Amino acid sequence: MLLAWLLLLSAPDADRHDCRAGGAPSCPPGMTGPACDLACVGERCDHALYCHDDGDTYGLSTFGARLFTLGPGEPDWLVRLRLLQFIVAHPRDLGLRDGLRAGDLGVAETPVVRREAGALRLLRLRQRYREWPVYGADATLTLIADRTGVIGIRGAIADGRDDYAFAAAPAARDVAAASVLAHAGARTGLAEGDLRLVNLRLVAFPRARALGWAAAVFHGPARVADVVVAADPRAASLPLLAYVDPRGAGLGDTVAFAVRAEDLASDIHDATIETTLVPTTGSLADGSVRLADARVVLIDAAGATSRAEALASPIHGQQGAEFDAYPDSREYGLQNTYSLLRRYYDHTDAILHGRWDSAMPALGLESALPAGQFAPRLIAAADPAVPLCGAQASWCVTSAWAGASDEPPEALRHPLGAGPYEVTGAMYLKGTSASPSVLPHEFGHFVDLFAAPGLMFEPFVCMPCAADCYPGTTDDVLPLSETYASLMALWFYAVLYPAAGQADSCVTLTSLSLGENRNPHNAACRPGASEFSRFVADDDPACGNGESNFPDRCDLPTPIDIDFAEGTGLCDRGLGYALDSWFQAFWELLHGETCATAPPYDCTPLPALSAAPAADAIGRALLYAAQVSSATYRGFADDVATYVACNHGEAAYLELNEVLCHHHIRPCDAPTPAVCDFCGDGVRSGGEACDGGDLGGQTCADLGLGAGDLTCDAACEWVVDGCMSEETGDDTTTSSGAEELPTTGASDEPTSDAGATFIVPPATGGEHGEPGCACASGPDGAWWLTALALLRRRRRVA
Repeated sequence: MLLAWLLLLSAPDADRHDCRAGGAPSCPPGMTGPACDLACVGERCDHALYCHDDGDTYGLSTFGARLFTLGPGEPDWLVRLRLLQFIVAHPRDLGLRDGLRAGDLGVAETPVVRREAGALRLLRLRQRYREWPVYGADATLTLIADRTGVIGIRGAIADGRDDYAFAAAPAARDVAAASVLAHAGARTGLAEGDLRLVNLRLVAFPRARALGWAAAVFHGPARVADVVVAADPRAASLPLLAYVDPRGAGLGDTVAFAVRAEDLASDIHDATIETTLVPTTGSLADGSVRLADARVVLIDAAGATSRAEALASPIHGQQGAEFDAYPDSREYGLQNTYSLLRRYYDHTDAILHGRWDSAMPALGLESALPAGQFAPRLIAAADPAVPLCGAQASWCVTSAWAGASDEPPEALRHPLGAGPYEVTGAMYLKGTSASPSVLPHEFGHFVDLFAAPGLMFEPFVCMPCAADCYPGTTDDVLPLSETYASLMALWFYAVLYPAAGQADSCVTLTSLSLGENRNPHNAACRPGASEFSRFVADDDPACGNGESNFPDRCDLPTPIDIDFAEGTGLCDRGLGYALDSWFQAFWELLHGETCATAPPYDCTPLPALSAAPAADAIGRALLYAAQVSSATYRGFADDVATYVACNHGEAAYLELNEVLCHHHIRPCDAPTPAVCDFCGDGVRSGGEACDGGDLGGQTCADLGLGAGDLTCDAACEWVVDGCMSEETGDDTTTSSGAEELPTTGASDEPTSDAGATFIVPPATGGEHGEPGCACASGPDGAWWLTALALLRRRRRVA
């Protein structure tokens, strides 16, 4: 009966386009897209599809083309209207059947969430299937836009014409509640009576084409699962549709670096922790220095036997006005861990400040904080009495939320006194001493948790999904989440650890990776000329000389790489720890160099990327990919490339793509995704030296030209006629060119004591858009006619 039920739910719709089919015929010159119906705006263009394992289209990106025109600052109603217009006109591009009408779509009329990423913009819209909210990665549609239009979409489109199972008469709420608790109890090993449900609701589950009951499951203050059961009115116990264990596992017991981390800028042989006073988080005992502030809280969880008990443990404090613990003591380990977490947070927040995303929408709730004011809180619980991360991991990150009805420990309230309380990040640490090879990896999971509502690191077990790992689809998401956390760790090493962060530090990747070919790809770390790793399958001709298996050189996941402990439809989590091709490539990029593909692997600088500087550009690109919630390895590489191309220009993109190419991560001939220079819009971007009144904070003195007035010409180049030469006192009469004066803007102040410098791209907004109305003729010019037509159509509700 169960097998027949699963086959019924997973039966393919013959009229729907299979995103995985690939092999589309070449498009005629000037056109691209799955149906060759998207016009190129550049000399070369292409597209990429990102698929779910059942063939649904999860995302579409264009390179050198755009999906539709959309200027900065467009009102929410116009964003929705243009999106609906595009979907109705291009159903095959999005894997939908022909004959689609706007009334078949469920783009909700909720505020569009907008996030800036340099010259790129992310616009997020919620969607529904008929009257029910969509569950999972497709609940939010994310539009990727440059200054002139939308160049990508993430999230499968829910089609109201599809007849989802159980929509006519879903199962009763009480049966659903009992079923959810039963499944959660069986998988967590916790007594059902100790579990409670939060926000039990009916949802549409597109992966199974069915309605389900979904709820978050809590044990005390800890969120231990998200469960969806099929709303089958005939079943006494509702079958499981999806199960999420909201936990990103750690690397386990690994060797520490040969560099001390306590004071990152000090002598590595005699490092000390800084003595710092921080405020308490709430109504705790007075008179102690607390390892806590509004963003990072360290809990001494000694003796805790469960996640809930660990989160309710006291915050560690030391009597007196200073941290005066002895090295190698328990107190010292706790204080050092707290200090490192604060540094990772501050370094990331310098970029994501005002752009973090609440995880409340993933639970079907709205945040109590206004847009742009949310900042996540990290609760680190150290040294519990029992492992809380599973048998294989000693460190992990999860999410915790106290719900709207319970009174949680004061440390978990965020914002204080408001409700419903926000989701917080919870990190469980084995022991009290920080391991530099694990702690930044775990913080990478925390960043991913709050960079986008898609929650890349919280993939679900989908019961009616394909029974095997299908690489290249969103089945990648489980190992990708671990690869992402390690790439974030590499970024922290490059900018915060003076010794471990050097390009020729051969122990850095060795300490982080669990792969078999770990050394960085350079002459210093590969003196024996051993082959470096490539992102190809073992049986790919690019892998080697015809032998069957090269685990040390070829690390692309294959269909047999399935983690049966995780359930069906997901690739093995462990693969993500071992992708040396990605670690080697990004280690090169973070240091602004490319290394030869043949021995002796000499490395040469990448001038355009280094000017960004490289570590800043790549770090921001990693954060952007998490905000997009890439979900596939191909999409992740494309998103990193798009960010660099748009914000640092075509030359920087070509340098980045060459490195990704020789590791077989991206095609060598991939066209530039987007060149976002838009001279004349009043916002300096890409390779522009300036734009109108936006001088990037530069002055004549900054350019070494003394006092005077620096201005910008119509070609977005400096005009230095008004500058006074410091050497001669004469006016300077030379206009700038790329060979004469710098074209980058001024840096902000360093945000860490390791001397990392952030160059903040200028923000965009409606005030920088072109004046007047967007009434141009052509395909996008008659949008108002479409608006009138859409208003005459009614939404289908049954």
